[in-house]
Amino acid sequence: MQTSVPEFLGALRAMTADDVHRIAASLDSEALTDEVDWWRATIAIDKVLRHARCSRQAARAASDAVVAVQESAARDGIALPDAEVTRVARAAADVARGLAAGPAARPIVRLLLEHWEPAHSDA
Repeated sequence: MQTSVPEFLGALRAMTADDVHRIAASLDSEALTDEVDWWRATIAIDKVLRHARCSRQAARAASDAVVAVQESAARDGIALPDAEVTRVARAAADVARGLAAGPAARPIVRLLLEHWEPAHSDA
């Protein structure tokens, strides 16, 4: 599956409160090894971004992802601030950064997208 930043942002904008809760539950159910894998993935994305010299685009994508999650949650009745929304928004930012990194980061992004099936399946 090859997802672009605009496609991912579109999926985030279309999320419901139920999607936010499902993704948050998936992220919270990570085993310690999954959490270590997530950190390794974000470190690898950082390296790809530096090499590709696209850190600014990635920062913008991350910011847009956070806003999209927050707006979707608020639109569907979740009062902000909310711990689950914050968790999902931070994870969305990591995914968006990876997508902005381009083809070199695709294998890494696939790992991060595992938790996004509720939102991503419609993209």
